[in-house]
Amino acid sequence: MNPLLASALLALTQGPYSPAPSGQAPPDAPVWIAGQTVEEHAFRVTAEFQCPPEAVGEVLQVSISDTMARAEFSGEESDGRRELTLRVPGKQLQGLKPELFCPRPAAAEPRVLRLASRFTAQGALICSNAAGKKILAHGAVALDAWVLCPPAPAAAGPEVSPSGDPG
Repeated sequence: MNPLLASALLALTQGPYSPAPSGQAPPDAPVWIAGQTVEEHAFRVTAEFQCPPEAVGEVLQVSISDTMARAEFSGEESDGRRELTLRVPGKQLQGLKPELFCPRPAAAEPRVLRLASRFTAQGALICSNAAGKKILAHGAVALDAWVLCPPAPAAAGPEVSPSGDPG
């Protein structure tokens, strides 16, 4: 038997996210905002999988930090694609400090930065054949995150009286 055919395959990718204009984060992507605390961040992960011939999928599990999503298979599903959304509590992702990435002094306009490979998602696929033999595949993907740097506060001008004369 060809060992490659006796293996289960699992590939993870980040996304898909909704399209966004240039210079903006996708509206459904995980975004950190400088100076703010967020309760949770939603990551989207796509898992493409294939069980060996004569085997079917039992379970697919994907985790980020201490958060896990699990997909059970039904019937004769042996290959395919699943999109999972993991809502990870902000407390589990404390290593990202937006203030470290935002320019100082702050720019006049808000700025969005895409930080490549800031976190990792791990996945496991379990397949089984009719004899009950389990076949396991692992996969991982580096996850990007987006940081929103707020604009500099507007400069306060001279006070103007109601008549329009400077103060």
